[in-house]
Amino acid sequence: MATKEELEEQLQTARNDIATLTAMAGETAREQARNGVDHARASVDGLSSETRALYDSARSEGARLRQQTEHQVQDHPFAATGLAFATGVVVAGLMARR
Repeated sequence: MATKEELEEQLQTARNDIATLTAMAGETAREQARNGVDHARASVDGLSSETRALYDSARSEGARLRQQTEHQVQDHPFAATGLAFATGVVVAGLMARR
């Protein structure tokens, strides 16, 4: 049977791992958002002014949603990690069927 100190050490290790995973997930999301914005920006150069206005509106909404998501991940790291894990399981299951 594990001692109290061993259990506390294991719990601290788990906390550190979750914090690392949360930081990695946030950075990955930010990087993907930046890549998407850069790609969209390159494609939008030839669009009409009406379409550009719609694009700008969608881009602003996307930035707002990204910030909101980042705050949710920071406020609820365990839930975010669990959701990321569950999403990975679902995607892996879908890919395994192909």
